[in-house]
Order: sequence, then C-alpha cells, then structure tokens
Amino acid sequence: MTRWMFPLLAVPLVIVALTITLLRPSDAHAQIPPTSYGPIAKMALTSISQNRGQCFLWVREVVKAAVGRTVGYDYHGGYLQAGAIEVPLLSAKDGDIIQVTNPANTKGDADYPGLHTAIVLDNLGNGKFRAIDSNSNYDGIVRIREQYNPAELSARYPGLVVRVYRIEGTPTPAATALPAVPKAAIVPTAPTFTATGTLPAPGATVTVAAEGDCLRVRSAAGLTGSVMGCLPTGGQATVTQVGAAADGYTWVKVSAGSVSGWVAANYLSPAVAVTSTNLAPANSPIASIPASPVVAAVAPPRGTFAAKPVYGAEGGQSASVFLGGSLDELLTAATDAKATGVWAQDIKGEFQLLIVGGPTFIIDQFRSRLSGFNGPTAVTLIGSAS
Repeated sequence: MTRWMFPLLAVPLVIVALTITLLRPSDAHAQIPPTSYGPIAKMALTSISQNRGQCFLWVREVVKAAVGRTVGYDYHGGYLQAGAIEVPLLSAKDGDIIQVTNPANTKGDADYPGLHTAIVLDNLGNGKFRAIDSNSNYDGIVRIREQYNPAELSARYPGLVVRVYRIEGTPTPAATALPAVPKAAIVPTAPTFTATGTLPAPGATVTVAAEGDCLRVRSAAGLTGSVMGCLPTGGQATVTQVGAAADGYTWVKVSAGSVSGWVAANYLSPAVAVTSTNLAPANSPIASIPASPVVAAVAPPRGTFAAKPVYGAEGGQSASVFLGGSLDELLTAATDAKATGVWAQDIKGEFQLLIVGGPTFIIDQFRSRLSGFNGPTAVTLIGSAS
C-alpha cells in the first residue's frame, strides 16, 4: 500500500466517526437537584407513600395534573396521543416516562409479567435511574426506586422492550398535588392465575409472576400483615394453605426455603401443567378469580438484543437492550442488526463509541475502556431506518 492510500482510506472512517458523534446520546449522568425537577417529576413526588393503585393509571393521573395532557389508554399509542416523543433510554431525564412493554400487546388492559411504568427522577448513568412508581411492590403504594435498571429487569422475559416517552407541556397552575383517592375506590390490578376461575390447591408448586423484582410475603392474609420476606420473580414456591379475599386480592400461604407466609394469588402462575389434582374445585367459594393466561417466561439467549432494533427516521437511533455477553458478542449482534455504531456507557457513566466495521485499533480502544463488560445493559445503536 502506498503512503497516500492510507489517508484516502481514513477519510470515510473519520466522516463516519464525526457523523455518529453528532448523534451521541445526551449525557444525563449528573443527578438533578429536586428543586429543579420539571412539573411531572414534582407532581409525582406529591403522592409518595399514597395508595394510588396500578402504575400506568397513576402515571396518567400525574401527567394530567402536571401539564394538562391526557395519556390515552394504550401503553404506546396513548403517550403519542398526549404529544409525547420517544427518546433513547440513556438520555432519559427527570419527568420522562419509562415504559416496559411487549410491542405485540400494548392495549390498556394488557396484563403480563414484566409490564411496568415508572417516572424518572434522576439519570444515574449506565442505564440506571432513580425513579418513582406505583405498585412496584404489588400493594398500590407509590415509592422511590433507587438504582432502577429497566433494561436488566426486562431481559428476564421474552419480547419485552424498554421505551422512554417525554411529554412537554405548560405546568397546570392550580394543581399542586394529586387529588386524594379514597382507599375504597382503588381497585388493584394484577396478573392472574392461569385457568379461569381456579386457585392453586395446597401442595401445588407455583411460580412467582410478579410485576417487579419480588413478591412480598406477609404474616397474615391482607395488606395489613407484616412483611416477612420477598420471593423473587421467576422463583418457585409450594402452596400450603388457601385463604379468603382481602384488600382486593385473594391470598394463599406458601413456603419457599426458610420463608413461609401469605402472598397475593394474583401474582402466581402454575409451575406445572394445570390438572384437576392441583386446582381447587370449580364450585369452591375461594376459586373465584377471573383470569387471563400468564405464559411462563423463557429467558432469551445471551449475546442478542431483547428485541429487534428499530431505527428511528430522525437520527437513526435505536435504544436497545443487550441481554449479556462479551464485547465480541455485542459487536457480532450489532453487525447482524446492520448498525454502524454502538454507544455504551462505561463504569463511570461516560459514553464510549464502537464503530462497527472500523479498524482494529478503534475496536481495541473501545474494548479497553469497557474492560470487564458482560452485560446485560442498555445501548444506543446507530443505523438506517428501513
């Protein structure tokens, strides 16, 4: 190769690097002081520790009260109806809404493991957030979640994607807090046990199919029972007793290792095929939960994205969830997704760029800055909309 050929070959790479740099996600690593939060985050904070019920319905209330926008009854189209724009996960800031959903079913009455809605308070970097949500512990209570990692949590279930919606609007002058909701008016919504009109009978093995990280185990049947432990989502337990309905749920007593207590049956699914031997009789007074099927989750393979990347028409970005693997596997997955670049954050929360198909020294530099990378993590791919 002659000396003048290298500069000529380097020009396209420089152009690609500069183009991708312009598309770099905004760095929202620094925490925002609470006093500078926007109207949506401020409004959400007014209902801390209140029982507001289902997470999506609570977010709709917050947005309406904060900026006067009405989110439609759909986990995707509803936000667009309110004038929202989608932004990359890594660029989320206070007031943005993180929605974990399956694109195949975004209807307002959708009900499956992993479905969840939260509002960003602070972007902590590397796909982690300080967020606020309702019903994350399956009791309808609004809480702040530290180190919330939606990409990692959504990777436990097939078909889930993480989307971020930003709704701008003029703060509603008269609204300083969400109106109080009578406890009796709150109807908990939850995934339900497979097989319509049935409950697991004592001795049945069940799987925890909760919406968040774990399912609370209580000392008595009802929300007033003290919390004795928390069973992880996807874990199994054995039913030892079936109780009556209380506080909008039907309760069963379960045992899992050293933990034993009462849980809401709405958040359980069969661990084995449903038969007449492990279900309560259809005419039993306690077998009365109307249900929709809950499909047992099968974890997607490592080295892939949680869903097929879809590049936006403007900027060609795709906020994607890499399910875990080495940097070489990330490079292979990005190549298969026809990406020209990958933005990822290192342990300091700083953005690092991988140019797909670039020279070895650029890839090696990316590798050195993300040493120890093993996923799963949120990344932003750069490509062309099809």
